[in-house]
Amino acid sequence: MHNLRWVRLLYLLIICFSTAPLASTVYSSPTLNEASSLVDIVPKKSKQLASNFLTQRKLSDQTEKSPSSISRDETDSRIRTPGGTIDALKILADAEYNLGNPHLALKYLAEAKQITETYHLPYLNLDVQLHEIRMQWLQSENAMAARERLAQVEEAFTDIKNPEQLALGLKYQINMLKAEIASKEGNFEQANRLFSAQKSYVEQLKSSSTLMEYHLTVGRHLLHHKKYNKALSEFLSTYWKAVEENAGPTLAKVNRLLGELFYDRRVYDKANDYFSQAADFYDNYDDSPMLPPILKRMGDINYHQGKYNLALVHYFNALDHEKIQNNIENIIDLRIALAATYLKLVNYPLAEQYLDRANDLLEFIDIPKLKAYALLLESGLAVHKKEADRVILNAQQALEIANKINDISIQKSAFQLMHHGYELNQQYDLALKFLKQYTALSNIEQQQLDIISEDAFRQQKEFVEQTLHLAGQKAQLENANNEYHKFQKIAFGLFVFSSLLFLILLRRGHILRIQKTQLTELNEDLFTHSRSGLRNLRMLIARLPASLEATSDQFEKWHVGELIHEPLNDRLRFVMIDVPFLRNMYLQHGYKEGLKLEKAFGDYLKQKVESPARIYHFSDANLLYIEPSNENNDNPEVLFNKIQQWILDFRPRRTLNRIVRIGMADYPFLPRAYTAINDKELLDILLMSTGTARTLSMKEQSSQWVYLKAIENAPAASLATGDIRNACKHSINQGLIKVHSSYNNEENIKKLLKDE
Repeated sequence: MHNLRWVRLLYLLIICFSTAPLASTVYSSPTLNEASSLVDIVPKKSKQLASNFLTQRKLSDQTEKSPSSISRDETDSRIRTPGGTIDALKILADAEYNLGNPHLALKYLAEAKQITETYHLPYLNLDVQLHEIRMQWLQSENAMAARERLAQVEEAFTDIKNPEQLALGLKYQINMLKAEIASKEGNFEQANRLFSAQKSYVEQLKSSSTLMEYHLTVGRHLLHHKKYNKALSEFLSTYWKAVEENAGPTLAKVNRLLGELFYDRRVYDKANDYFSQAADFYDNYDDSPMLPPILKRMGDINYHQGKYNLALVHYFNALDHEKIQNNIENIIDLRIALAATYLKLVNYPLAEQYLDRANDLLEFIDIPKLKAYALLLESGLAVHKKEADRVILNAQQALEIANKINDISIQKSAFQLMHHGYELNQQYDLALKFLKQYTALSNIEQQQLDIISEDAFRQQKEFVEQTLHLAGQKAQLENANNEYHKFQKIAFGLFVFSSLLFLILLRRGHILRIQKTQLTELNEDLFTHSRSGLRNLRMLIARLPASLEATSDQFEKWHVGELIHEPLNDRLRFVMIDVPFLRNMYLQHGYKEGLKLEKAFGDYLKQKVESPARIYHFSDANLLYIEPSNENNDNPEVLFNKIQQWILDFRPRRTLNRIVRIGMADYPFLPRAYTAINDKELLDILLMSTGTARTLSMKEQSSQWVYLKAIENAPAASLATGDIRNACKHSINQGLIKVHSSYNNEENIKKLLKDE
């Protein structure tokens, strides 16, 4: 139960940031973010992404997890949280609705609501309910049912006590939906009050996406009620904000709405500009349902401008896309538009052909407005065929539909066609009657345009009043400007001083960088062999001052010249390698070629030696290799074979002496007296064993190794004579130091050591 409370609290915090409109929601999964961004542009792709999210991940039971693990659930591509599942189902619902499948969309929302109840997520439950109410209202346009459901949500909302910010977010959604319902019903003033009441919350939220969506919603409301100037103000606010935020989808949406606004105002050139910009954006996406209506509207603009052939191009392009989308209403509308255009082009057979196709589809779907348009076109074709009865009959049927839906434009066209029909029948009294009705409706339309112009004048009056108000503030602005100029001079003086100080610091930093680079080069030269590029031991007997030791930490963390880091902790194996071809290559290959070969050999060894092991160029033909000693590399023959293989693999096609002579010893040399032998004495022992290996190698004409190892109980006093080489020989004779070798004859090796 304790973990369950943590789960609920976490989801409450998540909802705090996602209770604003969908446009501002940011999901924890990149897949859902992409699906959400495409839900209006390419719903098929959005649906696919959301479905993949649900099918490819397993729903996690977060009630069994600790709170610390919950926040990371969405980063695991194998599982999905209940919150992520609900988000995916909401996106699926929106995608299906945009694809014309409202029943399937509501089914997904019901599934999402069931998950909120299962996992006891009350605020997510309310959020899903709001989504469902909006979708049902858009489908049925039943405002009364939507209000009743909203009242139930508000009642449930007040019963939950939780963070205030979360409450504000849900309240914002409820009020915005109420405003949209009021606007759709024609209650302009109530919608205005509700929209205005939400403005303070949107500005306080400081979310650019929410702000743009708010202005778009208010702009659509004003456009619906033909408040063109105010709608233009809202759309332009969104337009410039979208440009500033580089929000492509929002910019395309506002371009489309601006195109609709100027189309309604009959400013066709500006409308075409905005529609073209929107079409350019949606044309980048395959199968976008947003593109065909825009192409259709661009065709309508060309139709009204008398550019009928160009209108046909746009209509056919739109028809091609609509066949892919399979939206029957839009297909009928396009065929009617094509028929009307061919009628204007006096191509009666094609006009009749497209009209017949539209009528065939209208038998399967009841769309009164499109049916009226089709009847008007049939009447128009009958005019050209001089069939007066058909002209009158079809025009009367169109007029009946226009009266039911209260469409003045269709009524006017019907009256005009009836006038032509009765003229053809030579019933001039009736023809005059319908001509007068046509003229009356034309006057009504003109009055509406005059009202719009009057509204524009009132807007201009408000702007003039604001200008006069601003004139009174001019003196205050001038005074403020004077103070600002004083401050500007002071700021300029401070800027000059700061700039000089900055240049001094910049110069100092530049000098320090140059000095550091020079010091780095000196250190590299000091610790690197001049020919092979390997680290050398030239400073083995020297100790640099402490001030310089601190600067060498980029090469070694231990003091310069010390081979052993921490004598009481390190267990190391020291290997002295004698490589004859390094001694002879200059004689064999010449100076220049020898330099190249030695440098290449040094680079090759750097690649072979793996940290923490290290290798030094001890002398011309001698290398010192040091690596940690442990049970895994206890066998000296394994180490010998590894080094021999290095030599064999270097430039295998070159004619080189591949023999190596290796001397080995361990540190600590005396197991029970760690500090009895230091690094320089250990080097003496290595040189002695390597010299023996060299003698054996020259005798046998093959690679040899010699490994000196003190017995477990060897006393420190046996080697504390001051002469490490003689002490070592004496200890070998006494059996305190064992000699291991590839030669496998310890007595001969002892004799060789004794004869040195």
